[in-house]
Amino acid sequence: MEQMDIYRDEFVKTGGTVERYAAIGTGENKLVVFACIFSADGRLLIQQRSEEKSMGGHWDVSAGGAVQAGESSLAAVVRETAEELGLRLPADTFVKLLTLYYEGHLHDIYAALWDGKAEDLTLQTGEVSAAKWAREEEVLAMIDSGEFLPVHKEFIALLFKMQTKRGILG
Repeated sequence: MEQMDIYRDEFVKTGGTVERYAAIGTGENKLVVFACIFSADGRLLIQQRSEEKSMGGHWDVSAGGAVQAGESSLAAVVRETAEELGLRLPADTFVKLLTLYYEGHLHDIYAALWDGKAEDLTLQTGEVSAAKWAREEEVLAMIDSGEFLPVHKEFIALLFKMQTKRGILG
């Protein structure tokens, strides 16, 4: 079973590990990562979660997953992007945008620039059923329609704004 490091709220490892889906104590967190892949013209690569997964059929940001015990969040975002999309981007392509604290999880959000075709990706069977490029207004409309994961629209707007502020798009 996949092991994850346990972190305190201050983003400090406790020295303990836990199985990926196991419960953790109060004040403890697991670390997960999300990749937001943008195109030069400002579109976000989104993926449709496989029906076998929780929230299956919903659209989500480009890639994401658990950081394994002993792994850095940067290494995890590189690995998850390669596993889920078949997209092998160098680590220095990713820029960490922010860390969110949410219900026992620390969420490291990264962005990267890539200008390939979504149809050329190799999607991980059982994880991802489709991928496509979308503009901000499209993603926001998908949230309203229930097609996208139920995230705050302000969060998506922030991602689109931050990708131009951190040097991701030149």
